[in-house]
Amino acid sequence: MFAYIKHGDNQQFLINMNCCVFQLLYYIRNKVGLPKTDTIDLCDESGTMKLFFLMKPPGEYAIKFLTARNTYYICRVKRGSPGTRLQNAYLAFVPLLKTPTPELIDALRSQCDMLEKSRLKTLKMQEAAQKVASAESSMKLPTISQAPQYPFPVLPLPLPATTHTSTQPLESGKRKKGRDSCQGP
Repeated sequence: MFAYIKHGDNQQFLINMNCCVFQLLYYIRNKVGLPKTDTIDLCDESGTMKLFFLMKPPGEYAIKFLTARNTYYICRVKRGSPGTRLQNAYLAFVPLLKTPTPELIDALRSQCDMLEKSRLKTLKMQEAAQKVASAESSMKLPTISQAPQYPFPVLPLPLPATTHTSTQPLESGKRKKGRDSCQGP
């Protein structure tokens, strides 16, 4: 199975979709001449990102995410500068086309904004969880010496009486009858 990749000034090439996503992105980077440090992804003609750069297992096959004989555009994922407050922020998805359509740019911008909002929401939830965990760890829990003292001794509860209290096995040939018997009469 194959698909088309468009880039630059209406240039295109074929890709084999029957390979893992990691190999596919490596091939595309080399074919277009992008550095290994650039984060790239693909989007379809309507601007829907495939979000390959977020995949945890990069060994998944591209055929699961791409449609045969469709056209995809290469997009560079712009993140914040390292060492700054925005180092992990999603700043933009930039199509590597000479003249992208305004609809494509709008679709990519809205997806980038949604992804950044989701990242910030997750970050806030993690910070809140850390605050709760630190507050719980700073609370003083009573120690054994501070445990309440009862004015009476605490005794263990008696065990319920059973019908067969002997530790000796039943005599051979005799079967226990009743509800607990697995065999018939």
